Amino acid sequence: MEIDLPIKNFPQQQSIFDSKARYKIVVKGRRFGLTRGAAHDFIKCALEDSFKQGLWVDTVNSNIERYVDRYFMPALQKLPDSLYHWRKQAKILKIRNAYIDFRSADRPENLEGFGYDKIFVNEAGIVLKDEYLWHNAIAPMMWDYQPSVVIGGTPKGRGLFHELAMRGKDPDQENYEYFHFTSFDNPMLPMDIMAEEIKVMPDRVVEQEVYANFLDDSGVVFRNINQIATARFEKPIGGRQYVMGVDLAKHQDFTVIVVYDRSNKKQVYQDRFNKLEWPFQKRRIRETSRHFNRATVYLDATGIGDPIYDDLARESIPVVPIKFTNESKKDLIEKMVIYAEQERVHIIPIAESIKEFNNFTYDITGSGRIRYEAPTGFHDDIVIAHCLAVSSLYESIPIAKPRRQSPIAREFQKQVFQLRQEEENTEEEYLEHL
Repeated sequence: MEIDLPIKNFPQQQSIFDSKARYKIVVKGRRFGLTRGAAHDFIKCALEDSFKQGLWVDTVNSNIERYVDRYFMPALQKLPDSLYHWRKQAKILKIRNAYIDFRSADRPENLEGFGYDKIFVNEAGIVLKDEYLWHNAIAPMMWDYQPSVVIGGTPKGRGLFHELAMRGKDPDQENYEYFHFTSFDNPMLPMDIMAEEIKVMPDRVVEQEVYANFLDDSGVVFRNINQIATARFEKPIGGRQYVMGVDLAKHQDFTVIVVYDRSNKKQVYQDRFNKLEWPFQKRRIRETSRHFNRATVYLDATGIGDPIYDDLARESIPVVPIKFTNESKKDLIEKMVIYAEQERVHIIPIAESIKEFNNFTYDITGSGRIRYEAPTGFHDDIVIAHCLAVSSLYESIPIAKPRRQSPIAREFQKQVFQLRQEEENTEEEYLEHL
């Protein structure tokens, strides 16, 4: 039975899936369209009975559910119900005589013990940072079925994904084929808006995320993080001024408090916690501010932060509310990028902090706008708290001593003063005459 669905990849997308190579390594810029193209290819191949057991590996389960809802279901719902079935809890999609197991990379041991004849590894720059996933889970699956494998993503520094890309470039590796696409290769994106947006982005971000080039530094947005991680926890010093950055969360994410010494721009304190009720969170913020000489609190007051700001202000805590828009958040982050690159700030070398900074990235929205964020499934609470605190730090500008005026300058000022006096007297006489 031949089934025709109105799904079609654009030519550069389709060139990946038309390749006869066993391993197709796709290095691409953000929003190129690889994920949608892979979904279309799975549907097409399942309807053609060209595979039986498929595997889709992605970052986290929430991403998987979105991809199924947005990329698979709109096409599959045009088919008779008997031809497909989505088992949401088990993350298994059956199409005709084939099935696709969807698995998240955060639990690689759950992938072990199965074999597949068609595999797609999404966001390879992120998921293959865990080499266990490839060597212990995915690679052994290929021994018996010799599947068709697409491994694709945006570069995130040099690592295993880079090694696979080099194999793809090697003409002696006959089983591999290398593909390289930039964000501008997607004909659906608004090129003019993108071109304007990237003018104000850090060069390294553009090189990696838009033009899909592997960079030596594994940090995506922030450079020099390891170099500036030289500060240490310190107690408050009398007479010093301190600033706090606070990013709020209640359940899934973390609330983070960071404190900087304004005089030397060094971080001196950090606290990170979650699943605390608001009264306890407010108490921690209040006590931290008072402990550090009534440090000024720069608080994310977007959404849930607004009433917290009101309560802290009523308690006479010096607090500045920061309400994020895409532009204001972008400005705060780019200031932190500059200060980190120029080593004008120093952070405490906490493993979780360094990990968040190095993972931090950005996305290109459907309208072509740039949006900074953590990769899906990761946190950015620490990064945002630092950005809030650093937003209040500025370079000290020496106050110039007043210079002695020359006789000519003094005479000029005297004449100006006399002229103003005459104008005022004329105005008073006019008002009296009225």
